[in-house]
Parts: sequence; C-alpha cells; structure tokens
Amino acid sequence: MTDWLNEVIQKASSVAAWKDIATVLSGFSTLAIAVLTVFLWRENRLLRKGGSEPRLIAYYEPHPDGTGGLNIAITNVGKGPAKDVYFQFDGDPENFAKYDLVLDCSHRRGPIATIPQDGKISIFFAVGFQLFSPKSNGKSNANEPIDPFHILIEWQSMGGRKKYADRFLLDVKPYANLPGFINKPHLLKLVDSVNAVGKQIGTLKPEVGRLVNLIEANTLDSRAVRKVKGNPEDV
Repeated sequence: MTDWLNEVIQKASSVAAWKDIATVLSGFSTLAIAVLTVFLWRENRLLRKGGSEPRLIAYYEPHPDGTGGLNIAITNVGKGPAKDVYFQFDGDPENFAKYDLVLDCSHRRGPIATIPQDGKISIFFAVGFQLFSPKSNGKSNANEPIDPFHILIEWQSMGGRKKYADRFLLDVKPYANLPGFINKPHLLKLVDSVNAVGKQIGTLKPEVGRLVNLIEANTLDSRAVRKVKGNPEDV
C-alpha cells in the first residue's frame, strides 16, 4: 500500500513539474510575441511616415523643343507636395565661368512655393554641346567637358513641420555623343552651313563687282568687242 502511494505521489509531482515548465515556456512565447509585435508596429510606422513625405531629386534632361538644350529638372518623387524649395550649385565658380551657360550658378535660388507630388520644375541650363567646349577654346569640336558639380536642394513638408535637404551629383560626361543631349542640333548645323556659304560669297564679291563695272559698247558695225568701264561704285 505504501509503495503504491509513493508511486502515485511521484507521478503527481512529475505532472506538476511539467505544468510548471509549460507555464514558463508559455510566458516566454508570450513575451517574444509582444516584442515582435512592437518591432513590426515600429517598422510599419516608419514605412508609413517615409511614404507620406515629399522627396526631391535633381537630374539632367533634354530641352523639350529638341534644339539641343540641356535642362536641370527637380522632381518630387515622394508622397505629398514640397514647399519653400531652394536650390544652389556647389562647384568651382571658375569652372562655371569657362563655359557658355545660360543659367547663372553663382547664387541660391528660391523659395519656389510648391512642387506637387509627381510634379517637377525644369530650368534651362545650357546648350548641350557647349558644355564640352570651353569659351576660351574656340573650337566647337573640343572634347573638354565641364567638371562634375553638385546641386543642393532644401524643402519642407506642406505643414512645415519638418525640413529636408539633399545634394545630387550632375556630370555631363556619360551623355557624350548621345543624340538630343550633347550633339549640335540640326538647326544650328544649318546656320553654320549658311554662314560658311556667306563667307565664300563675300570673297567673290570684289571679283563680281569688277566684272559688273565693265559694260559692252558694241554696235552693228563693230568688228571687235568693245567694253567700257561703268560706274565704279561698289555693288
């Protein structure tokens, strides 16, 4: 009888021990689930916050009229509008001065009131092929591109609660010889051809003028061609 009771007590104690272990494991699993829940909540909050903020980027793009102009575009690729946008160029002023740029790069620009979501502004920067030919060089086919530089952009969210800033590298070298970016447009090539023809006509003008000043004075009785000098005024 005593042995039987001891055996029952041992079994009961073993069951209680297993229950205690199960309780401890259940507590640990509950704690792990709570930690993971907090982590996922935080990550989702950051993703929602990042997905609702304006985000501006800057890059080169060809001028839409197809004349070989090169624009600098600032585009809002984020969520929501960006307001009070400023931008300025971070580069060597002497390098900018070497090239025939349309845009003055010497001072900070802005504020631009608003760039809406998926909206952009596009600024005429220069004629593409001139970025490969310094003004002092004088050769249209010179291969000396403008040095890379950065453009700094600052903006705010629509509520003005948070300010942002970023900088982007702009380099024309990868666009060398790409039609629409760097090549001289056909219209300017035609102008160069017309100018060349004009110079050739200019060299012929004195010769043509001398011939025009000679007038034939033949009559029906003339046995030889007679020419007299007419008005010497330049034609």
